[in-house]
Amino acid sequence: MSRPFTVCALFYGDYPGLASRLLSSLPTGNHHPAYELRIGMNNVSDVTRRLIQSYSDDLPIRMLVEGDPPYLKYPLMRHLFYQMPIQTEYVMWFDDDSWITDPGGDFFDYIADAMSDADMIGALYTQRILGNQWQFVEDCPWFTGRPKPKDGKFSFITGGWWTIRTEILEKWNWPMSELMHNGGDTLLGELCRQQGYRTKRFVRGVAINANDSGVCSSADRRGAHQKPAGYYYKRGVHPKPGTQLSAGCASLYRSEKGAETSKPPQQSQQSGWMDILAGSGT
Repeated sequence: MSRPFTVCALFYGDYPGLASRLLSSLPTGNHHPAYELRIGMNNVSDVTRRLIQSYSDDLPIRMLVEGDPPYLKYPLMRHLFYQMPIQTEYVMWFDDDSWITDPGGDFFDYIADAMSDADMIGALYTQRILGNQWQFVEDCPWFTGRPKPKDGKFSFITGGWWTIRTEILEKWNWPMSELMHNGGDTLLGELCRQQGYRTKRFVRGVAINANDSGVCSSADRRGAHQKPAGYYYKRGVHPKPGTQLSAGCASLYRSEKGAETSKPPQQSQQSGWMDILAGSGT
């Protein structure tokens, strides 16, 4: 199958070294047969932006997006997924502190093999369900009635790198437009559990949220610090999950000569949800 993967990568801040490490690990070729690339940039420095643009002739970049203040992960992820229809079987996600450690030509082949008996792959973790998150889960449109885990923990694939079937994202309009920055990976894990999707641990050839030594889940945390999505949710007070309109974000498309960028207009904040999910609890 031609181009089975849409690869999305999100870059943040003044970290050109991270951007270079990730982009240089991707297989080169402006018309690569295995994947196309969509790039999001949240509050990147001019140096980081120029470095990303310098790859336009070497990588199959099809979308380049500038995020809006307050530079949160999930509004920009939504834009990367839905501004242009995804026409591949799989979506692969990279945070900028993840990269391919085995960049040979077989990388996408063994990812496709791993997906033959899975719906989502990546590094599996558990995390305690906090605050009112379970009430939030119960009100989500994908909730099927499976009870809260006995150990009180979500089982999920960490958000730094993963691959998932595109049809799952499209069916559930993921990420939910209420998601802002933290907690999306745990909720996606619960969505998979509720719906019976097959998740599988697979980390071959990729460093995920790694430090300079390649130790996974050891990178410095950067960007916004928030309570996880749903922490302050109150049934009957806040809108039910899945009912909010998504925030806007400017997008620019690759031309035959390369990718252009400009500063987008500010997005409007979603009434109520910035407080609910960002941690004020008001």
